Formats: sequence, C-alpha cells, structure tokens
Amino acid sequence: MALREINLIPAEILNRQHLVRHFCFWTGCLVTSLALILGIYLYQSRAVLAEKQTLAKLEVKYDELGVKIQEINQIQKELQNLAEQQVVLSNITRTQPYSRVLVRLAQIMSEHTWLTQLVIEGGTDTDARPNLKLTGLSHSNKDLGEFVNRLSNEPLFKAVTLKYARETRKAVSRETESPLILIQFQIESHV
Repeated sequence: MALREINLIPAEILNRQHLVRHFCFWTGCLVTSLALILGIYLYQSRAVLAEKQTLAKLEVKYDELGVKIQEINQIQKELQNLAEQQVVLSNITRTQPYSRVLVRLAQIMSEHTWLTQLVIEGGTDTDARPNLKLTGLSHSNKDLGEFVNRLSNEPLFKAVTLKYARETRKAVSRETESPLILIQFQIESHV
C-alpha cells in the first residue's frame, strides 16, 4: 500500500502562499540590498562631501591668509615710511634752532664790539653740544672784556674761552691818514 499525501488545502491557496513567501523574501532581499547600497552611498557622499568642505575651508583660509599677508606687507611698508619720517624728524628736532643763539648774541653785544664771523660746528651726536666760534673786532680791551663777561654769564653759552685778542690797525678812509686801532678777537663756546 502506498501512502499518498492528501492535501486538504486547495492548491491555489498553497500556490498563493508560496508566491507571497517568495515575493516577501525577494522584497526583503531587495530592500536590504537597497538599504545597504544607500548606506554605502550616504557614507561615501558624506566622506567625500566632508573632504570637499575641508578643501573649501582650506581654500577660504588660504585666501584669507593671502589677504592678511598683503595687509602685513602694507603695514610693514607704512612702518618703514614712518621710520624714515621719524629719522628725518629726529634729525630736524635734534638740531637746535640757532635763532635763539643769534637773538641772545644781539642782546649781549654792545655798539663798540661787532662780529666779522660766526661759525656753529658739530652737535650732530646726541651728547655733543655744538661749538660756537665768534671772530670780530672791538674798540678796546675794556669793551671786549665786558662782552666776554656778558657772554660767560649767559646760561645759553657754556665754557666761554677767549682764544686770542690782538691789536690791528684798520684804515677808516683814504682821507684820514691815521689808521684806527682795533682789537681783533676770537671766542669759542659751547651752545
């Protein structure tokens, strides 16, 4: 006797179940593979996108750095110009205005003493004081002595020294035969 299987469930229902199972299985496989592909795509796109964003940020930073370098170069040029101007200004301000010296000399001098030469030398170093050399003529030794005393008492002039004083004869005019006797002098001082 042979055993036979008898299925009480109609074949259409079994076929439909079999079809639904196959359909669900392949749909699951398809959804899983699509999810896997989508996941890989999103991962790669984010990694590439992040790399592109990093490169874009680096390019922006590089551009900003170039702008900053240009600004620094411009500031350095301005600083160099200012340093040059400061050197010029320091040279100008380091030298004293000698108009004060001339005004004080004019106030100190009398009508019997006059200058033939005035020389101001030196004073280019920051510590060195300019030297003043006065060469001139006076009617008498007394007038010259008064001039030297007034010059020595003036606080603007330091270390006043009479280098020489000698008698000279100067002709006043052709009509007068007797020459005028004058005292020629040279005085040195620091200003």
